[in-house]
Amino acid sequence: MLKIAYPYKDKLNKAIQDIVFEEAYKYFNQTSYWDLEVELSKSTWKELQFVSVDENDNILGYFLAEIVRPEAYIDSLGICNFSGKCNITFSRDLYEFLDSLFTKFNYFKITFCVVVGNPIEKMYDRFINKYGGRIVGYYKEHVMLQDGKYYDRKHYEIFRKDYISRKKKKE
Repeated sequence: MLKIAYPYKDKLNKAIQDIVFEEAYKYFNQTSYWDLEVELSKSTWKELQFVSVDENDNILGYFLAEIVRPEAYIDSLGICNFSGKCNITFSRDLYEFLDSLFTKFNYFKITFCVVVGNPIEKMYDRFINKYGGRIVGYYKEHVMLQDGKYYDRKHYEIFRKDYISRKKKKE
């Protein structure tokens, strides 16, 4: 179930601390260091922050959307699945989160990036293709991760009008 992250501050920080330096999560962090606490905003002016929780209120994942004001578009996404594997609740919450950015909050555009090689990159490519977005471009050797190696970064954008149009065709 998708929930506002703020009330889950302690559980979320514990989940982050549990994955620090794990190889599988190096792509989420996109830097060579880790902050051991997530800074949760007390407002939705600059960002939207949610957690995915199971029926026992355990955190499965974290979702972040950074907002550019006054243009009111999403400039960055942060998505982390703490279970490390495919989870139906997390997947549903991810779709609800992405859908709500266009249908509930009415942002006109989302731009985001992925470190090339991240296993989620293929899913992002499919999502962008399915809903009318585009790959804007690549930055070569743009990010150094915790392993000390440089990686390329791929940038995407998708517009609300294209997303809504493609979503209606699928229904």
